[in-house]
Amino acid sequence: MRARWTAAAAVLLGGLLSGCQVSVTGAAGLSAADRQLAQQRAEQQSAVDAALQELAQAPALHYDTTVKDASGKPAELGFRVTRGGDGLGALPFEGHQVHLVEPNGQLYLSAAAEYWKSHGLEENSTQFGTGWVQTVGTELPMDPAARLSPPKLADALRNALPTLYRAGPPQRQKLADGTEVYELGSLGALQVSTAQPHRVVSFSPALLDPRSGPKLGTAFRVRPLAGAELKQFHTDFDAAVDGLGQPFDGLAQASVTVLSDKLNCQDFVGSCKTTVDVANNVVGGKPGSKPTVHLTLSVEISAETLGVETCTTQTDAAAGSTVSMSCSVKFVLPNRTASYQVQAKPAAAGEVRVPVDPNGLKAKLATTFAALGG
Repeated sequence: MRARWTAAAAVLLGGLLSGCQVSVTGAAGLSAADRQLAQQRAEQQSAVDAALQELAQAPALHYDTTVKDASGKPAELGFRVTRGGDGLGALPFEGHQVHLVEPNGQLYLSAAAEYWKSHGLEENSTQFGTGWVQTVGTELPMDPAARLSPPKLADALRNALPTLYRAGPPQRQKLADGTEVYELGSLGALQVSTAQPHRVVSFSPALLDPRSGPKLGTAFRVRPLAGAELKQFHTDFDAAVDGLGQPFDGLAQASVTVLSDKLNCQDFVGSCKTTVDVANNVVGGKPGSKPTVHLTLSVEISAETLGVETCTTQTDAAAGSTVSMSCSVKFVLPNRTASYQVQAKPAAAGEVRVPVDPNGLKAKLATTFAALGG
């Protein structure tokens, strides 16, 4: 019984196998046009992959973008960044030209008062608009160190590729300088050179982040830095660090209180000196930071029939400390003996500043650029 069942199964299986042998007319392979399209798309993908590999390995990058200045004329902004995220230059944040110095993860900005007003810092906008301000990358629409260093940029563009490839033959475009590029995505969101060595020529910041990317404009041109350009980058970076001075702390605020007021006037001389104790309190700031408070004391001293004189003095104090400050004025006394009632009205203000160690920062930059070949 078992042998008969096995034989029947074998016959049935043989019948099934023989039934699958069917020839289909017209399925010999792809047409010549289809094979050509497949080859073109493969060449484009190979070029993009090679360009992104080259981008990720670059020691540093130079970004260029065109914006409109205050008069509406085109203006060029440039930004350079090492593969470790040390950045120097200017970027367009929400229509404002913002200068950046970012050595060793410490970010300093310089921008007009209008930029700070647009970020809700109306009270500090005037003083911030006069110098450098230390802040953190998360306060910006996009952190340059986190998004624009060579490996970070390459990763972000690679992640965006699935949305950029379109049906049909690859789109090619010849740029004004004669460079032929593949254009991927809407309006050439990513441009890659067709000739070897393939490189990323330009990209849209929106590819890095659909929400915050457009706040940096529509397109960045990008190229790698090496050799003499990398050495110049290092030289320019050192000079920028030397020019930071004593930046404002963009994350902290200080309150200042005048605790005492002592007025001392010298007889027959006309000079009066005011001495006060000034206390400060700081809130906010980066964790672990040791800011100082730049104090300004202004005193209005008035004497009956002699008028009003003012004096101003400045000093730096540790955050949360109390310091003594004094300033003097001199009245012109008439040529007669008289006594006068003198009053002093002191007022103090404080700005939180960040100590900068330029030599320490430049030493770290020297190590960084030496490893990069610059």
